[in-house]
Amino acid sequence: MKLTRLRVAELRRFRDPFEITGFAPGLNVFAAPNESGKSTLVRAIRAAFFERHRSSGAEDLRPWGDSAAAPTVELDFTLGGTDYRLTKSFLQKKRCELVAGARRWEGAEAEDHLAELLGFEFASRGASDEKHWGIPGLLWVEQGTTQTIEGPVEHAAAHLQRALNASLGEVAATGGDEVLDRVRLLRRELLTATGRPTGALAEAQRAAEESAERVAETEAAVHRHAEQVDRLKRLRDEHEAETREAPWKALRQQLAQAEEALAAADGLQREHEAAAATLRQADGLAGLLRQQIADEARRQQELATRENTRAQARHRHEAAAGAEAVARQALAAAETRFAAARAALALARQEQTRAQLGRDLAAARQAADSAAATLERARAEAQRAAALRREAEALAVPPAELKTLRQQSQRLHELGIRQDAVATRLAFELQADAGVALDGAPLVGQGERRLTQAATLSLPGGTITVVPGGEDLAALVREHARLADERAALLQRLGLASADEAEARAAAHALKSQEAAGASQALALLAPHGLDALEAELSRAQARRAEAEQALAALPPAPAAAAPAVASAEAEATAAEQARAEAARQAEARQRERATAEAEHQAAEREHQALAAALADPARAEAQRRQQLALADAQAQQAAAQARLEAVQTRIAAARPDILRQDVERLRRSADEAERAHRARELEVARLAAELAAVGAQGLDEQLAGERAAAGHAARRRDELQRRADALDLLATKLEARRQALTRRLQAPLQKHLDHYASLLFPAGRLEVGESLRPEVLARPGLRGEERGAFETLSFGAREQLGLVCRLAYADLLREAGRPTLVILDDALVHTDAERLERMKRIVFDAAQRHQLLVFSCHPAQWRDLGVPVRRLDTAG
Repeated sequence: MKLTRLRVAELRRFRDPFEITGFAPGLNVFAAPNESGKSTLVRAIRAAFFERHRSSGAEDLRPWGDSAAAPTVELDFTLGGTDYRLTKSFLQKKRCELVAGARRWEGAEAEDHLAELLGFEFASRGASDEKHWGIPGLLWVEQGTTQTIEGPVEHAAAHLQRALNASLGEVAATGGDEVLDRVRLLRRELLTATGRPTGALAEAQRAAEESAERVAETEAAVHRHAEQVDRLKRLRDEHEAETREAPWKALRQQLAQAEEALAAADGLQREHEAAAATLRQADGLAGLLRQQIADEARRQQELATRENTRAQARHRHEAAAGAEAVARQALAAAETRFAAARAALALARQEQTRAQLGRDLAAARQAADSAAATLERARAEAQRAAALRREAEALAVPPAELKTLRQQSQRLHELGIRQDAVATRLAFELQADAGVALDGAPLVGQGERRLTQAATLSLPGGTITVVPGGEDLAALVREHARLADERAALLQRLGLASADEAEARAAAHALKSQEAAGASQALALLAPHGLDALEAELSRAQARRAEAEQALAALPPAPAAAAPAVASAEAEATAAEQARAEAARQAEARQRERATAEAEHQAAEREHQALAAALADPARAEAQRRQQLALADAQAQQAAAQARLEAVQTRIAAARPDILRQDVERLRRSADEAERAHRARELEVARLAAELAAVGAQGLDEQLAGERAAAGHAARRRDELQRRADALDLLATKLEARRQALTRRLQAPLQKHLDHYASLLFPAGRLEVGESLRPEVLARPGLRGEERGAFETLSFGAREQLGLVCRLAYADLLREAGRPTLVILDDALVHTDAERLERMKRIVFDAAQRHQLLVFSCHPAQWRDLGVPVRRLDTAG
């Protein structure tokens, strides 16, 4: 298929007809800046083939703002040695015509014939979609979609399979597909996609496993029954032997002997505690006596210490009394200074208040004068605003009636224009004595009349009646008269002479309203809270002025000498107060120090006198002698108690009461355990006997035989289904392998074309396709051997390049099969670097030797080295 001419009109930006002729049979490059119509022309070609002429999906072809447009596309092309012309119009003038020599198709018949010729289909309703475009959708690449290959290949798959003559032998034919589908269906009944059991096979495996588990459980029950019989005999023999021997009795006798030995040892422990208590008493008495003797020696030393303390206390008392007298004098001086500073500060503040009251009085007078002036202006603006509103109300025209009047005038104007447009124009150029009259009025000289109703033209030889416009004009005249009457009635009701007077009154009303609004705004600025608030503000200002005058008159007379500044007086008062506070604090501290020193001196005097009197008592010497004798007697008692304690400790160590206590516990537990075990064994014998009696009536041997028979049946069923599943799995694997082998063999023509182009883009590279004929893997040499990358993981630019490579390979395949090919590229390869672009140009030039290629680009410099002229759309005639 080769295009020879393209013409569009009233289509998007091409409001005027635009035509391209002289298409070359190979490569054609068209260049223009963005927004110049390249994509519009591609869209026009697609619409001519893909869109039904009666479809509403062509709405996007309409020029902006032109609701009456009828987008039209004309295409001349050659297909199979036959010249065709396709003409299709959309929206306002829906039409489709296909002409081939003497044959002609119209409407839906022409569209269906085109779809059959080129290998696509139409949408059942609405706009055409990618899934309907077939082979053209694969080879006509829209802007920004070169890298998207999966969808276009899927939608053209049936046509590509026919081009491959895709009969896959016995497996891929209809009967073969049915066999493979039947095998897969039967396999899915027994195995999942991953080979795991399912359905009847999984159920059979579960049944066999459960049956085997029941056999194992029954066998275990039989085994447990035999073990319990043996255990019952052993327990009975052990029970009878223990009953004869009664070992717990011997243990009870040993326990009594151990308890007697422990009681004797406990007696030694009580004797040890008594000896220890005697020793602690002797130690305490000796320690007390030693402490008393030492205390007496310390009292002699303490008397000298207290004499020294008494002398130091007396010295501190005398020094503190002198310091207190000095502090009292400093406090009196600070009090005098503080009183003088307070008086100076009071005078300074009085004069400061006098000055502030003077300023307040001046401000109050000014505020009262300003408030009075503002109130007067506000009252004037309020009166002006009220007067303007009254004037505006007198000029007001009801808005609804004014709107109606404007609509009537506009409609009358439009009807007048339409009458002029359809009225009969009578142009004349007559001599003065021609004797021609129109409805009795003579026509002289040169002029023109517009006739909107029947008129009589009088001529020297007779009359001519002219009836202009037909029914449409008459209706316009009637409508014009009706509207004129309604407007006249409305003007009469409003008391207006004309619509212009209404507009003038509306304008005057708006002006007065605006002036009234301005006066109201001025009033709002002068009195934002109302005139009452302004009057209240004036009253307050006058009250503040009176208060300031009274306060100023109440002040004492001004002093003869200038008063000090308030800041300096406050600083002096603060400093004087701080000095007085510091002097008071010092005097108080000195007083406390003196009182403390006096108390310490008196206490030291009393303590010294008391201790000296106590040490001078004659009875103290006799008491000291008695303490020495008592200490010697206590030391003798200590030695005797220590000897008794050591003797008892030796006897306790030999008796080992801790071991005896363990023996008592051990023998008691052993006797109790022997009796408990004897009773437990007796109960166990009774329980086992009852259980064996109950189990013996269940028929375990017969139950075991039945379970084994059921398990064998379940295992045979499982093995049978497993063999069936294995056979179906093997058969499906073989059939699929055969199908894949045939598919690869039948895909060889497509792979040949892909290898041809891929090797130009990636030397030693190979692009592999899957069963669905879509590119899947790019294999190329790398640093560590061959690298294989999935198509969807490649970069955007690489997918764009390979997307174009695949489309050209599909085009070669379709050409060999006798199918029509036309390749259209709209701004393709915009994401390709300079090196890859050079390789892609080789590929495009090579493909142009076998196909017609239309390349639309906004980068003309990139396509100048392809051996064909780069045609600009604005000169592409």
